[in-house]
Amino acid sequence: MTDTQANVQSQIQPQVPTIGVVRAVNSGDSLVIQDLKTADSPKVEYSLSHLTVPRLGYHGSNDKPPTKDLPFAWESREFLRSKCIGKKVQFFTDYTAPTGKKFISVYLYDDLENSLNKQMIEEGWASLYRSTTGKENKKPEYLNLIQLESEAISKELGIHNKNPIAITNSIRPIHTINSFDLFNKLKGKQLTAVVEQIRNAASYRVTITPSFHTFLVQLSGVQCPGYKKDNNNQMQPEPFALEAESFISKNLLHRDVQLTLDTFDKQGNLFGTIKCADRDVACELLKNGLGTYVPWSGATRSAPDQMLLKQAEETAKGQGLRVWYQASASSSSTTTTTTSSSNEPYPKEIDGKVVDIGNNGTIGILSEGDRKEYKVTLASIRVPNFTKPSEKEDKDSKFERYYAYEAKEWLRKRLIGQKVIAKLEFIRPAIAASNLPEKPYYSVFLGKGNVSLGLVEAGLARLTEHKGADNRAIDYEALITAENKAKKKHSGLHSNKDSAPSFNVNDVSSEDKNLKAKAQKLLPHIRGIVLPAVVDYVFSAQRVKLFIEKESCMINFTMSGIRAPRRDENEELSNQALGFSREHLHQHDVHIQIEDIDKGGNFIGTLMIGNKNFALSLVEMGFASIYDPMNRLNDYQRFEDAENKAKSSRLNLWKNYDPEEEQRVANQKAAAEEEKKQQQKAETGEAYIRAIVSPTEVYLQFVNSKTKDIESQLASLEINNEDSTIVAMPKVGDVIKFKSEHDKKWHRSKITSIADGKISVNLIDLGERESFPQSQSSTLIRNINHKLQSLPSLVTLVKLASCKNPSNDDIYNDAMDFMEKEFLDLKVGVNVVRDIDGTQHVLLTDNAGIINGELVRNGLVRIDRSTKLPSIQQLQDEEQKAKSKRLGVWRFGDVDSDDEDDNKPRSNFKGKGGFKGNKPTPKK
Repeated sequence: MTDTQANVQSQIQPQVPTIGVVRAVNSGDSLVIQDLKTADSPKVEYSLSHLTVPRLGYHGSNDKPPTKDLPFAWESREFLRSKCIGKKVQFFTDYTAPTGKKFISVYLYDDLENSLNKQMIEEGWASLYRSTTGKENKKPEYLNLIQLESEAISKELGIHNKNPIAITNSIRPIHTINSFDLFNKLKGKQLTAVVEQIRNAASYRVTITPSFHTFLVQLSGVQCPGYKKDNNNQMQPEPFALEAESFISKNLLHRDVQLTLDTFDKQGNLFGTIKCADRDVACELLKNGLGTYVPWSGATRSAPDQMLLKQAEETAKGQGLRVWYQASASSSSTTTTTTSSSNEPYPKEIDGKVVDIGNNGTIGILSEGDRKEYKVTLASIRVPNFTKPSEKEDKDSKFERYYAYEAKEWLRKRLIGQKVIAKLEFIRPAIAASNLPEKPYYSVFLGKGNVSLGLVEAGLARLTEHKGADNRAIDYEALITAENKAKKKHSGLHSNKDSAPSFNVNDVSSEDKNLKAKAQKLLPHIRGIVLPAVVDYVFSAQRVKLFIEKESCMINFTMSGIRAPRRDENEELSNQALGFSREHLHQHDVHIQIEDIDKGGNFIGTLMIGNKNFALSLVEMGFASIYDPMNRLNDYQRFEDAENKAKSSRLNLWKNYDPEEEQRVANQKAAAEEEKKQQQKAETGEAYIRAIVSPTEVYLQFVNSKTKDIESQLASLEINNEDSTIVAMPKVGDVIKFKSEHDKKWHRSKITSIADGKISVNLIDLGERESFPQSQSSTLIRNINHKLQSLPSLVTLVKLASCKNPSNDDIYNDAMDFMEKEFLDLKVGVNVVRDIDGTQHVLLTDNAGIINGELVRNGLVRIDRSTKLPSIQQLQDEEQKAKSKRLGVWRFGDVDSDDEDDNKPRSNFKGKGGFKGNKPTPKK
């Protein structure tokens, strides 16, 4: 027999049959058969001899559109598939094409009389192939096929049907519906489908009958080994990936299945339950150790189904099957990325009150049980990160920052102070490569509503793009729907970046050297009016950071009229008071009324939450006491009643309160103040002005027994004795004796600075200041004995009551010249008006009257109304005289600001005598 004769054998008289199983039916004339000689025989595609069938259309891909079927292509393939898929067959190779493709005649193993080739022709689902040579026309078996085809044509069977409606209906429609809409259309329905393609062991392309929707679906509740790139960037199968695919191909490809769609993910991947011959495919994979259970998608199935899947996995794990081969020894799998620590330190449910909204949507919950605060991160969503503005930021950063603020506000307004329940969704394992620790993720429910859903639907958060079997929130499907709604409405983060508003804040809360200046600049705009604000942070029981949206500014704020214990005074009580304020104020809406600012740039005023002064609440709880030296409390009686009630209840600050002891202390304080007044009255009747620091500050040497006593002790201790030791290493703050260059005498002095090769000293008993080269220290300064160091100063620095320095340098110099000429070393009368922060504010008098008034009358100083001293009344008439005559500071009219404050001496002023160096000429 020639080679040609061997390649064109008769299908009726085969000599060597091959036995196999049909694994796939690709079309009406194409079968994939696996030889049964060995268990791992390859699957080979064959074509049926002598047949021509209509071609099926292409399902389409991202870069290639779908194509339609030819008429009756689907029915042709379905007839052949229903006959032989998964069945044992016997076939004969009739000939081999030059391309290597084999053409066969095939028989069902239980029907060796009627070939499938013959049945396709007989039923009209294929037409007879006629070659150009016509050689096959002489063969009896071919003549038989011609006869069968003629009968099918005459009967208009199958593809020979001439009915236009039947022809049209035989072409499957092409559906363009997206996966989300398709899911909503088919969700919950029992669907009949054909598995058309196996992408991997857990992902298949299916066609739904009779609607002919074709799509990819992944199994719910299971993940199988897949493929990963190696070091050469080539895809390589993971262990047991090929075995899992082979298992599915043998049992599922081109089989009829029952499908129920369960859920979908953000990318539009559909997940479902597939049963073949009443057997759950996911359960079979798990039972055979060819997959691992995936909680997030498994949770979308019924409770009994979930139980079966978990039991199947446990069975395979217990037997150490395939992917669990190492699990029997190590009790953990390396194939899944979603397992977590077996010893979970995280509560599965947190029931408590929201006390903080952090960045990136982090929620602080104070649990009701253990009163512990938990920081909860929302599962499966990404809230924008709030960043500080920079000089070179782009529009994307501005866009993200604005909606980060909006997202935080959305959460704050709805959750702060509210009772919520947080449920643990999953725990992300530690990621060593990124140095990220294990982290829990929660869903937070306000009532029955999922907070994440509202945030996503408002366009203030994006969904996390999970991979494969990564765990995710239980409501992930609803989150996807919410995000799609936000995208359609162009809400929030899905809006146009070019039209997004900007978010800039005037920060008057950061600790820097310009803080007070910035606070003073802002003060006139917000003083005295009631403003809504949000408490951004709580520093202590009475000091907070506020955001005022109306002014778009951030300020530090202190509640006036009260005093809470500091940490260095009582740490435990201070922390309790801080906790109380934080629980009731942090991130709450409040109203404020600002009165002033303090020296640190903190705004001072009243803070109302609801309709109640929060300072009063602190007093009621015993976390603060009344402290109102500036008489700022409008409702003093209520505060006093609240404090007395807290005292009687022994609350917190008043835990060890003793009324009798308080009365004794009050009596002692009153007696001490009275004694101090009497002492001041006795010792400050007359004095000499020994040095002039500024037009409003002078050093006085009082004429009394105390001064004489100090002078006699200085004389007895022989301060002018030059035998004392040299100061080896002078330091700032040292009290030494210094030889003045003016009178060549030794004086007690204090080193005030050492800089640029010069030492500056303050002559304690004169009030003068001098400086000298450091190289002369061995001759000009000496050590002083302890008794000399401990003696009080002969002079006292006082301030002229209700007076402040002029801001104009010329007027300042005139005032200094006037003071030196008229009052230096003059004996004056002294009347102490008030002691403020250790400095006596005095009225000085001479034979001509009150010196304070004389300076005001000549326009050399101004009235300082901020001190609110009673002496102001005595000086107002003198100021009017200066204004009317336009003297000194009033020479250009009333142009200076009452808010100016220039009480510091000029840089070239040295003390007594005014200016050492070029003395400016006063303008008389």
